[in-house]
Amino acid sequence: MDTQTGQAGMIATLMADDVICRCSPQSLARLLSHMSWKRFGEGEPIYRAGSNAEHLYLLIDGSVTLVSPGGRECRLTSRRFGEEAAAADAPHYMTDAVAASAATVVSIARHAMRHLAEANPHLKTALFLSLASHLAGEPLVRPASPTPDPADSSPRRAVLGWLLVALLPLLTFEMGARLGLPANGTMFLAIFSVTIAMWMCSLADEYVPALFALLATMLTGLVPAPVVLSGFASDGFLMALSTLALGAVVLTSGLGYRFMLFLLRHLPNHQLYHNVGLFLTGLLLTPIIPTANGRIALLAPFYADMVESLNLNRHGRAAALLAITCFNGATLFSAVFITSKSLNFAVFSLLSPQGQDRFQWMTWALSAAVSGGCMLLIFVLGAVLMCRNQESSHVPKERVAQQSVLLGKLSKREWAALSGIAFLMVGVVTSSLHKVQPPWLGFAVLFGLLMCGMLDKKEMKEKVDWTLLLYLSGVSGIVAAFNHLGLDRTLAAMLPPMDSNMRSDFGLFVLLLFALVNAIRLVVPANATTVILATILMPLASAVGLNEWLIGYIILVFSDAWFFPYQCSYYLQLQEMNRRHPIYDEALFLRFNALMNLGRLLAVYASIPYWRLLGLL
Repeated sequence: MDTQTGQAGMIATLMADDVICRCSPQSLARLLSHMSWKRFGEGEPIYRAGSNAEHLYLLIDGSVTLVSPGGRECRLTSRRFGEEAAAADAPHYMTDAVAASAATVVSIARHAMRHLAEANPHLKTALFLSLASHLAGEPLVRPASPTPDPADSSPRRAVLGWLLVALLPLLTFEMGARLGLPANGTMFLAIFSVTIAMWMCSLADEYVPALFALLATMLTGLVPAPVVLSGFASDGFLMALSTLALGAVVLTSGLGYRFMLFLLRHLPNHQLYHNVGLFLTGLLLTPIIPTANGRIALLAPFYADMVESLNLNRHGRAAALLAITCFNGATLFSAVFITSKSLNFAVFSLLSPQGQDRFQWMTWALSAAVSGGCMLLIFVLGAVLMCRNQESSHVPKERVAQQSVLLGKLSKREWAALSGIAFLMVGVVTSSLHKVQPPWLGFAVLFGLLMCGMLDKKEMKEKVDWTLLLYLSGVSGIVAAFNHLGLDRTLAAMLPPMDSNMRSDFGLFVLLLFALVNAIRLVVPANATTVILATILMPLASAVGLNEWLIGYIILVFSDAWFFPYQCSYYLQLQEMNRRHPIYDEALFLRFNALMNLGRLLAVYASIPYWRLLGLL
């Protein structure tokens, strides 16, 4: 066989193989230089059992018989054999391969097959099944991948989304001209309208529309690059990166699993107490970790481990309840403690000097206590009504104790994760003494983990959710551009006057504020919504004789409400985990969240008598 004919025959044989042909074209092109063809006469051995597995073979013509060490002939179920050469932990052939008749084969070197398998992850499983099929003497069928549910692809929603992408900018330009908005502002709002349409109709992953907004704003020159890219240098980016990295170490070191076993071992063996334990863990972290993204990053691994250890039904109500508990434990009291998020400090900075002296940590928490308690009560009632189930989450204490023994003593990486959490907690609590801001404390933890080798390069790339960081930075850049163009002031001027309702009918004012916040939150991120409304309404409250902190606090409570995942960056972490490994019923989760949004309004109404008692009304 001449070289040209041989090359053509090898390519044809390669592409005829039902497994290898599914590899990427680039990896197949690289593979060709490591292939050769060989001829074997009838009865000639191709390889022997126990010899080094140096090549994988593809049969061009003729026939081959596999013979086990015990003398049993194994039927070749495909034109491929010698799959041991593609397995890292199979250095030797398991059978003899003998040419039953004159045979021509293509041989592929072991190192080339290893590279091919690394570039095409599906290949290892397929070749393992092929080898097992030869040994069994019959084809072993790999279960087909589940076909996507047509409802999940939402073609109608996608059509509607792209229609909005095409029409909303035109509508924005028309409305901008009628309202007399500046050209730059109108152009940015047109870009922003496309971003919102892509988010609401789920046309792409959440971070993609945010990057589109940054790119379009940069290309049109509407805003200087340092402004639109400021999210990548913000305190929020540093804090999110640091806590996500710390969460990765907690997960990979096994500290999260150890803590979960600790909870299961010491809590009463009942579903109620498992949820209470997870909720209290989130509540403990709320005043200490100053970002909801960071708290979710630490708690999500605990949740996943608990669902697995309790053997809860995937997509069952018990798993959904545990997800709801995990999320709300970390977020429900975000407005109650001033140190739970940076936005609280933004509202605090808008208080008068007398207000800042009065509403320090303890006074803030006490003034918000009744509303927090009401939200907790509504959470419990909602959990009972919507997530009632008969699933048993009984875990034998003996098994948990044995699992704890198997874990052994704390490893160096677990100590590093524990030290990082302790350092961050103590640093945040004592920040008034050393004056170092929490984001830089978190960055110091990240540096320490990297410097000591507790977080390696591979984990940094694979375990840290970089798409979430892109989303957060993109949203921060959008808000910065929004403010730079003066659109925050334009929006403030367009808001309806609310001072008369604030003074004469506070109950109606609360309802109007709730509707206004939720309407703005559909298109404007929570940070911008809160700052804009607080800047307008808090001075107005002082002018009509109301306590300015009260108005700022209510805005904080309402701005935490969300209906669509794109509105809530910290929910995206749970959603992404659930997409990779389905655990809970997202539809039930979102319905419960809608109930809690209404619960925020009811909690504010229920707190009015308490605030009157404190003299805030």
